[in-house]
This record gives sequence, C-alpha cells and structure tokens, in this order.
Amino acid sequence: MLNTLTVSQAKGQLGALLDKAANGDAVFLRRKSRTFRIEPVDVEIEPIPVRAIGYFAVEAGDPMVALANQAATSFDPAG
Repeated sequence: MLNTLTVSQAKGQLGALLDKAANGDAVFLRRKSRTFRIEPVDVEIEPIPVRAIGYFAVEAGDPMVALANQAATSFDPAG
C-alpha cells in the first residue's frame, strides 16, 4: 500500500510535504476511503486585479444608486 498520511497528520507538516512534492517525491493524503496525490503543476495563475482608488466610486445623484437604495428599504424579510 502507498505511504499515505491522513489530513490531520499532514496539517502540521504541509510546507514540508509541498517541498517534498516539488522535489518529485510522491505525496499521498487519505481522507475517509479516498486517496489524493499532491503534485506541482506548471500553470500560471492570473493575479487578482488591483483597482485604482476610487474605481468603485459613485457620482452624487446617480439614479441607479437611488433606485437600489429604494429597493433595499422596500424589502421586508418578515413578509
């Protein structure tokens, strides 16, 4: 059988397990009756876009804001 760790056992050594996987060693985790393999992937992840200060600013008197504010006050969760 594969040398596997439970998720609880792996929590304290996750960094070391990722280093091991990065070096090409097999890392397997077990949760209930399923076994999972940790391995590196060569995929470039898109960074979260940075918005300029004021990006979400709303102009005073915007009719859409007035409409949205009206809808919020008319909502009655008690029904």
